[in-house]
Amino acid sequence: MTVTTRRATIDADAVFKLLELGDYLLPYTIRAVCLLGVADALAHGPLPMATLAEATGTHEPTLRKTMEYLATRDVFAVDADGEVALTPLSDLLRAEHPYSARDIFLSPVACTRAMEGLDEAIRTGGPAFDAVHGRSLWDHLKSHPDDGEAFDRVMSGVTGMELVAILRACDWRRFGSIVDVGGGNGGFLASLLKRVRNARGVLFDLPGVVAHADEQFATAGVSDRAEVVPGSFLEGPIPAGADAYVLKRILYSWSDDEAVGILGRVRAAMHPQSRLFIMEAGRHGEEPPVLARRMDLLMHTLTAGGARTLAEQSALLDRAGLRLVRSMPTPMFPIIEAQPA
Repeated sequence: MTVTTRRATIDADAVFKLLELGDYLLPYTIRAVCLLGVADALAHGPLPMATLAEATGTHEPTLRKTMEYLATRDVFAVDADGEVALTPLSDLLRAEHPYSARDIFLSPVACTRAMEGLDEAIRTGGPAFDAVHGRSLWDHLKSHPDDGEAFDRVMSGVTGMELVAILRACDWRRFGSIVDVGGGNGGFLASLLKRVRNARGVLFDLPGVVAHADEQFATAGVSDRAEVVPGSFLEGPIPAGADAYVLKRILYSWSDDEAVGILGRVRAAMHPQSRLFIMEAGRHGEEPPVLARRMDLLMHTLTAGGARTLAEQSALLDRAGLRLVRSMPTPMFPIIEAQPA
C-alpha cells in the first residue's frame, strides 16, 4: 500500500510575522542611533544622508543601511532622494524631547545580556541575570558604577509620561511634604515639586545614586524646597513625618518578604495621616495591560521579581501595617494609595 504524505501548507504571513517578532536587531539598532545622536541631529528638520552622516560622525553607506532598515519600522522616514526625517517614534528618541524615551534604549549591556538566561529562569524560577552573570543585579551595579548610573537613567526614562499620569490621578497640592523613597537621581521628585509649588521634598536613595541630584533640583528651580538624604530602604531608617511617601517602580524588583520589609520601614516613618503611593505596573483587572505583562517578565528576568495583582499588593500592605485606600488606573500603570492601618 502506498502512503501519501501531504505537504504542509506554508503560511507566508505567519512566517513573516514570526521573523518580525524575533528581530533582535531592532532594539540594538535603535540603541546605536541613540548613542550616535541621530534623532537629535534631525531636531530642526530633515537632512540629506550625507549631511546627517557628517553631523553624527558616521560612515554614510552604513548609516544609509541603518536608516533604511529603521524606516521599514516607521522609526525614521527616508524619501526617494535619501533625505532622512523624524517620525512620531523617532521624535521620542531626542534627548531634549519633554517625554524622551532615549535612555530606555541605553540599558546596561549586562541587563540585555540577562535575556540569554531566560530558559534557565523559566526552568527554575530564579532570576536570569544571576544565571548569566553569577551574581545579582544589585551586586553587579554596586561594583560597576557606570552601569549603575545607566540603569538609573533607564528607570528615569519614562518619568515625563509617568508624571502626567500621576498628576491627573491625584491632587498632590494637599501634601506639604513628600519623600521619594528609592527616587534615583531625583528627576521625578524635581518635576513633581516644580508643579506642586506648596510642597517640600526629600529624596532618599543610596549615596552613589543621589550624588548628582542637586543638579536635577537646580535645573528645575526647586533647590530651596528639596533635600537629599542618603540611605537604603533595605535598612532604613527612612525620613520620618512627611505627608506623602512615594515608592515608584520599587516593589516589583523584590520578593514578597523583602517588599514587606520595605513597606514596614516606610510605615515606621509615617504619621497617622500620611499617605503612601505605590506606582508600578500591576496585574490589576481581568485583562492586565501589555505593559504589565512585559514588566512582569522583565523584572523576573533581572531580579526574580514581577508585577502583582491588587489582592497580592493589598496583602503585602496588611503585613506591613498599612491599609489600601484606593487603586487609581492611569495610562501608564495603576497607582495604589495606602495609609497606616
